[in-house]
Amino acid sequence: MARTRRRLPLTVSRPALLAGGGDAQFRGLIHDLIAYGHKLDACRDAFAAIAGISGAQYEILMLVSRADGLSVGEVAARLHRSGAFITVEANGLVARGILRKVSDPDDGRKVLLNIGSLGNEMLRRLAPFQVRINDVLFANLDARRFRQLRALARDLLAGGDRAVAMLEFLASEAEAA
Repeated sequence: MARTRRRLPLTVSRPALLAGGGDAQFRGLIHDLIAYGHKLDACRDAFAAIAGISGAQYEILMLVSRADGLSVGEVAARLHRSGAFITVEANGLVARGILRKVSDPDDGRKVLLNIGSLGNEMLRRLAPFQVRINDVLFANLDARRFRQLRALARDLLAGGDRAVAMLEFLASEAEAA
């Protein structure tokens, strides 16, 4: 006996995201992205554990290590976290000598985060693990597909920021009703 499939409401309405009049391909994409995000989180947490820091601190360390001084606000914006959260996590890294706070040469009132000597040593120890794992995580990408994915990720993140802002508005609207 054939199973009948229940007709569920669509979760997207943009024609570009619908295939054959349904949202099954879109739902599959969402599930794949979430699953891949879990894999990235697991790798981040493993790298952080090797370094003896939290996953959030690892993200901050990696971002700051690739820049020539970033303010807490810049770190918060790039990681899509609150400034207060970044301040707490970064202060923990500063206290351990992994990061350091320095005055902004262009604006002495502003404090920038830089990598400290302990942070540089930590990155040298982590690099062999990162290379092996990241090469496996992204093994299916050639240079062209990597550039495409990078551009798509930036575009999706911008849409994600707008969606979260809309969710917050809709939640407050629903709460007021």
